[in-house]
Amino acid sequence: MNRQGFTLPETLITGALFGLAILVSSLLLSSERARTRDAERIADMTRLASGFALLYAQDASYSSAAAGCANIGSLASACSLNSVIGDTGTLRDPGRFRYTVSQVPDRNDFGIAFHLERRYGQLLPGSHTLTKTGVH
Repeated sequence: MNRQGFTLPETLITGALFGLAILVSSLLLSSERARTRDAERIADMTRLASGFALLYAQDASYSSAAAGCANIGSLASACSLNSVIGDTGTLRDPGRFRYTVSQVPDRNDFGIAFHLERRYGQLLPGSHTLTKTGVH
């Protein structure tokens, strides 16, 4: 018997396997992108925490940072930390969320809300707040 090409079942099985491989690789890539965005968020929160700590060491208060972010819900990038950590205008969530003020900086504390897409160390996915005592 002289056979040329593939049979229909062979072609369908090969196509299904190829489609499955594309689906799995797409899901893995999406997961890695979310991890990368979360790592950027944590780095941004570390930068903000450093800025607030330096400001407190300098002034014994967080209140001078409130000059640009005096309302709950305002963008954290508007907080007046440029003198201690440089341009805060570059602090932007790498995804679809925002870094917002959840407690206006005052003499004793501050609050910056942010969101994680996936578990990051001990932090679960969802909303978190950066304060003087760390991330909650």
